[in-house]
Amino acid sequence: MPVSHISAGKLGIIAGGGPLPLLLAQACLAENRAFLIIGIIGEAAPEISGFPHLWAGIGAVGTVMRALRREACTEVVFVGPVRRPDLKNLRLDWGGVRILPGYIRAARGGDDQLLRYMVSHFEGHGFKVIGAHQVLGDLVVPAGQLGRHSPKPEHQTDIRRAAEVASAIGALDIGQGAVVSGGVVIAVEAAEGTDAMLSRCAQVLPAAASRRGVYAKLPKPGQERRIDLPAIGVSTVRLAAAAGLAGVVFEAEGVLIIDLSNVVRVADELGVFLLAIDSAELAR
Repeated sequence: MPVSHISAGKLGIIAGGGPLPLLLAQACLAENRAFLIIGIIGEAAPEISGFPHLWAGIGAVGTVMRALRREACTEVVFVGPVRRPDLKNLRLDWGGVRILPGYIRAARGGDDQLLRYMVSHFEGHGFKVIGAHQVLGDLVVPAGQLGRHSPKPEHQTDIRRAAEVASAIGALDIGQGAVVSGGVVIAVEAAEGTDAMLSRCAQVLPAAASRRGVYAKLPKPGQERRIDLPAIGVSTVRLAAAAGLAGVVFEAEGVLIIDLSNVVRVADELGVFLLAIDSAELAR
């Protein structure tokens, strides 16, 4: 697990759900880098307890800040999905109370503005916020085909259309993915997330003798890339295959690939192509 970001500073990992916080912890161990995981209660996996860690509620901003300073963390990475809290039931410490007005204003502007606000708040208190891909270098890949399967000429229109739609809904802060088959938009990703959207596609797409249709996953235009980059994992490939899709396309260097070797292996086994497209190509 190569680490691409060189730093002598201790790393604070603010952990939401999923496997990425654990992968980052393992990468730090491999590089003998000091780190602390701060697990968000109700979101982070219980397995973080096997590493240096503490738990904090999503509204305990002051507790998190004090822990990062006490542990001499100089850099911070936010990783893993976190559900938006219900403000009526949110338990805030004093640090949370202080940022609440700004949080509410940012939340009205959408997820990306909210994330930018949180990054700005932590940087304003002296922490350097970095992206997960800066810690674990093999989370992103350059442009090109992954695995054995290639898109066919008849898939090119769907690739272009799916990328166009994903970019459009991203600009509206709706989601980061879209499915297109035969030039027809089958589904767009919204609050339900990738897995639910792909499962829904399996009910919509007609059965076909050969795979057709494409799922495109892109960062939102102008997205703060140090936090909340879109991600693809083994489940993404399995669900795309179950929906009868021919392939998954994504922006090169702009999408986190979780467990890359297994993602490619499963795609090869199921006959799904994986294609990383350069951002300049997407803009044409």
